[in-house]
Amino acid sequence: MVKISKFGENFLFLVLRIDKHIKGYIDFYFGPEKIKKLVENESLKSPYKLLNDCNDLIKNLEVQGYGKTREHYLTKLLTAIKTSVENLIGIEMPIEEQFLRLYDAFLEPVNESEFENLRYEFNRAYGGFQDLGARMAYLREIRKVPETQTYHLFKKALKIVKKQTEHLFQKLLPENERIMIELVGNNESSQKIVWNYYNWYLGNFTSRIEVNPSYSIYWTSLLSSAAHEGYPGHHTHFVLNEKKLYRELNQFEHSLLIFQSPKLIIAEGIADLALSILFSDQEIVEISLREFCPNSSKEDSLEALIAQNRIRHKISLFWYDFAYRALIEKYTDKKLLEYGSQFEIFSKEDIRNQIKRLNNPVYSKNAFTYNIGTKIIKQKFGEIPSIKNFRNLLVNPILPSDLI
Repeated sequence: MVKISKFGENFLFLVLRIDKHIKGYIDFYFGPEKIKKLVENESLKSPYKLLNDCNDLIKNLEVQGYGKTREHYLTKLLTAIKTSVENLIGIEMPIEEQFLRLYDAFLEPVNESEFENLRYEFNRAYGGFQDLGARMAYLREIRKVPETQTYHLFKKALKIVKKQTEHLFQKLLPENERIMIELVGNNESSQKIVWNYYNWYLGNFTSRIEVNPSYSIYWTSLLSSAAHEGYPGHHTHFVLNEKKLYRELNQFEHSLLIFQSPKLIIAEGIADLALSILFSDQEIVEISLREFCPNSSKEDSLEALIAQNRIRHKISLFWYDFAYRALIEKYTDKKLLEYGSQFEIFSKEDIRNQIKRLNNPVYSKNAFTYNIGTKIIKQKFGEIPSIKNFRNLLVNPILPSDLI
């Protein structure tokens, strides 16, 4: 039984109350059900009351005896929480400062030398007789997984990455962990954000991964998506945090994921690197051709597919730049659509959906987290972190600033 102090209870009350103001602020929660029920049944608390409660937690943190490392982690987390409440109240601050306080990482423009050859590199990797836009549209069509096969093939992909995760990270996962797959459809409202995959962590070592078979599911990305959402990505990360940090060490702050917090940077960095920890570029393509490709004789060469996999790693850089232009440079939706379309890499549906995310107060800064998380982990541990270093990332509470 997890024992939560009064300080911990007040922390959970605070973030659950914020979630009533900011829909989606808490991505998942598996802490004490009693606290959740009390918050659900009480009246909405004033944002000023929430700010006072947050300041009280910050003031009383030092006397809790948590030790310097955990105290530092909670200080960063409470800074993020306070910033979200201040945003709720309407206190203005530059977005760069806001991002640093929310995510413990710096927000900077894309280095043009990294970005300027993106279209050229895609064109080279996806070369053909058509122009790039037509070529990408054609590949999106022929590589799309039929809706009737989505569940079966994604389940197979999860099985493959789980087996390799267990081989490389022996005795890491608890025996009773599990993933449920749920097929979902596009929301009826055209204003709603669409996801192709989403991991909802439920606690008790269980995740529910929602898969939308009608949106951007391609055989070439099944393995990477299974690794990102499942093994050794989000599911593995959250399972191990629950096992060690919450159940064994009574660290209440790991019974939930606050979307606007430093943990999201680390979580997305882990998930984006997950597949590269398991397999080489060539192994990824060989497995995908063998297990998921409907007709390999009609596909590009092995070398071309490897090159395409490598260049797709830069997609998060593109969406980072896209978000920077939206949130910092204040591009209009029309200008964003024109800017995104000129690269001929993505469909207009994908670009419009990203614009919806950028217009959502919870998800608006999410596009930054993938690129930043991956970048700082690589800078610290190399292009492909060792099994030991990746295991440390999975198991222990680590801040972005710890890796810089």
